[in-house]
Amino acid sequence: MKVIHIAGWSGSGKTTFILELCSHLVHRGRTATIKHIGSHYNVLPLGKDTTLHFEAGADPAIGIDDEKTSASFHSTNLDDALNHLSDSGIRYTVIEGFKKRPFQKILIGDLDGKYLLKNPQIPDVLAALDQFDDWYTMAGLMKELSEEYLHCQIVSWTGYTSDYVQAAGLCSQIEEQYAGDHRISGIRARVQRWVYDDRYPVYLVMAMPALHADVEVFSEALKLIHPLLQS
Repeated sequence: MKVIHIAGWSGSGKTTFILELCSHLVHRGRTATIKHIGSHYNVLPLGKDTTLHFEAGADPAIGIDDEKTSASFHSTNLDDALNHLSDSGIRYTVIEGFKKRPFQKILIGDLDGKYLLKNPQIPDVLAALDQFDDWYTMAGLMKELSEEYLHCQIVSWTGYTSDYVQAAGLCSQIEEQYAGDHRISGIRARVQRWVYDDRYPVYLVMAMPALHADVEVFSEALKLIHPLLQS
C-alpha cells in the first residue's frame, strides 16, 4: 500500500488538492484517506444506537445505511489505521496532517520541511507514485496476490530482521530471481520499514497453481532469507 502524506497550514488548499488527487487515484486502485482531526472532535451522534454500542466497548462499532458504512474504532493510533487499511486491500492511502511522521511528503502552501513534492500539479504526483513510501502487512500482500492470481494457492511466511537495508535488498533480489519461475504464479518478498524496535517484519508470499503447488520452491526462497533473521 502506498502512503501519500500531505501537509500544509490550515487554509492552504489541502482539501481541494486531496479531493482532486483522490478522484484520479480511485481509477488506479482502492483509495482511502486518513485525516488528523486536531482542533475539533469527530462527534458521534448523541444517543444513537451505534454511539451507545461504541460507548459500551464495541470495537469497531459499525453502522450501515443505504449509502455508506461507517465504522468507529477506539484506537487513535495512526499505525493501527494503516494496518487496517492495508489488511483490507487498499492500494493508496492519502494522509492529511500528522506532520511529524517521517513519510515522504507533499507540502501544500508555504509550510517548511522535508518534502518529496511541493505545491505540485496532480500529474506530478501520479508520475511520482513509486517514490512514495510503502506500508506492508501480511494480510495486505496475501490479498494483493490472491486478487491478481485468481484460483491460486497462497503460501506465506513471516519473520523478523534487525537489518532493514540488507533485508530490503535481498527481498528485491528474490522477487527478481523468482519472477519468471514456472513453478509459481506470483511472489511478494517485502520488509515493513515502519517499526520502533529494530525488529523489521519480513514477508514472503507466493501464489501457486492450486492443483500443482510446489512447496519446494517456497522453501528455496525461504532459505535465502533465513541468514538475516532474528531468533
